[in-house]
Amino acid sequence: MLTGSDMMDVIDGGLARVSLFSHMDQAALGDIEARCNWARVPSGSQIFDKDSDTLEVYFVVEGAVRILTTGADEREVALADVIAGNYFGELAAIDGMKRSARVVATKDTVLASLEGGAFLDLMRQYPPIAIKVVERLTRIVRSLDTRVAQLSSQNESQRVWGEILRLAQPDPAQPESWQIADLPNHKEIAAWAGTSREKVAQAIGELAREGVVRRRSMGLLICDLARLQLMAASRGAA
Repeated sequence: MLTGSDMMDVIDGGLARVSLFSHMDQAALGDIEARCNWARVPSGSQIFDKDSDTLEVYFVVEGAVRILTTGADEREVALADVIAGNYFGELAAIDGMKRSARVVATKDTVLASLEGGAFLDLMRQYPPIAIKVVERLTRIVRSLDTRVAQLSSQNESQRVWGEILRLAQPDPAQPESWQIADLPNHKEIAAWAGTSREKVAQAIGELAREGVVRRRSMGLLICDLARLQLMAASRGAA
């Protein structure tokens, strides 16, 4: 763990990279950076677990983390990815309650953190920061409403197909075609779809049998985007 001026040996730019502080001048940023603890977190490492009583707020300066929860069937469900320039952990800092989710690094990550009380002091000292935090919390509520609706109204195959749609991008070599250049492993897709790895394999296999997708190197070629969209949306999907 690093503090104070040692931070400058960790990463150039510091908190200037974090959107919450984008409006602040260098003097104010320097003051906040001096209050932070700084750490490098290897990919795959847990930052905190659900129900832990830590209250720190974390700022992602480099890398990315994933926020996860556990469903009723004990399957892990991904709630959000937090990439460089964003932050997480503010809920516990604000209400003083235990963590509501688990967070793990998905890449080698540089984090700055503030104790919960120091973060609340920061919000009081700089009202624009408090406004940005409220705006973010509003977006989180809206996003989770959509996520809950998806998990409750779609069956497992639909959720896998929806995740395939979310990952698909136009093929640079053929803009009229869509692809997933590097398909995540089945465990990762299962976490986003709220299902099992076996169900992911079955759902992707069904797409392949129907001619909707085709394996290509480490990814997928979307052969029939319209059909994939229809299957993901259909209430009658198996």
